[in-house]
Amino acid sequence: MEKYLLNTKFKGEMLQWLNASPTPDSLFSVKKRIRSLRSQLRWRQVEEASLEEAEDIGPNRDSEREGRDRMRPEHTLSRNISQERKEYMKLSALAEGCFPELPQLFPEADIRSYMSSGGLVFKSLDRDMFDAEPMRELSGRRPLVCTEFQGQRVILKGYTVNEEAEARVLERTTQFHRTRTQRQSQPDTGILPLLALFFGKSDPLAYVMVPYFPNGSLWAVQAAKPLTATESVKVMRGVARGLQALHAAGITHASLNPNNVFVLHRHQGMVGDYDFTKTPVQRAMDSGMVTGSISLVAPELRQAQGTPPTPACDLYSYGCLLFWLHAQGFNGDLDSGRRLALDISGVKLEAKLQALLSKLLVCVGRLTAAETLADDYFLSDQ
Repeated sequence: MEKYLLNTKFKGEMLQWLNASPTPDSLFSVKKRIRSLRSQLRWRQVEEASLEEAEDIGPNRDSEREGRDRMRPEHTLSRNISQERKEYMKLSALAEGCFPELPQLFPEADIRSYMSSGGLVFKSLDRDMFDAEPMRELSGRRPLVCTEFQGQRVILKGYTVNEEAEARVLERTTQFHRTRTQRQSQPDTGILPLLALFFGKSDPLAYVMVPYFPNGSLWAVQAAKPLTATESVKVMRGVARGLQALHAAGITHASLNPNNVFVLHRHQGMVGDYDFTKTPVQRAMDSGMVTGSISLVAPELRQAQGTPPTPACDLYSYGCLLFWLHAQGFNGDLDSGRRLALDISGVKLEAKLQALLSKLLVCVGRLTAAETLADDYFLSDQ
């Protein structure tokens, strides 16, 4: 019976292949339109630059500019790039199903690159397509700009790369991206989504696109209106879920700090992305791994610099952040959770919180992310 079913399935797939062998013609048509629109956009940018340099544009300058804005090709370009992604999704589904030969039959369609990145890479995107505003207050380490993409406010993070670094960035972003997309069916993945990755065509930069959450970092939220005890539980539960997912995928974050944790609606926490050009060792020893007087670097890493960070190191950073949320004025130093069995410089902690911290801020035997989520501190709030 089983053999009969397999033969029937094979026959059906063969008939489908013979009667409806797909081609990427629709994809090629979209790509052609994108090339045309990109050419129009470049000419428009040259034209606008010439007009701005002119000393006297004329009395109808504002009305002419409004007319040009209405005819800008960016919106049509964005729609076509969205259509290009849909075509790639269709072809990828076919290649993963009845037509695995598609990437080999049509190498010029570059289906394999799309599939290998989990749909993250957009080769049609480029920096000059975006009408972006620099975010100078956040651009101390790398160029950050805020723009709009397909109706959503986003941030573009630029990383300087050479050919070797480009391959590493592609590998690391894909791994981070897949970790989240594989859990999209869950209501709260706890991981910041990566929307796109593309490489500059006229500059040596890799651009990572992420959603823009105004004042959404944990640091900004605490500076504006600190989370309540109940809100802190909900937010940090989401962060622990994100760490659990990353660790299950073999990823050590090594960059967990208040600027790299995001808060949505004061009850949803997410682990942010990190510098994809850096190794975990480089990320862990970054100067940003501190909050107030508290070092977020695990003791074992400080004692032996160059030691590769582990998931346990992420949980130490997590414990420090959890403590900081309830004691932002703390001016001491956290090296060992043994001190947390006592009152720390007048800081009063709720019993279940103190018990959890005593199992995170220790030199050995820290809880895992899964064990943290199962702790009474989180279970009592459910």
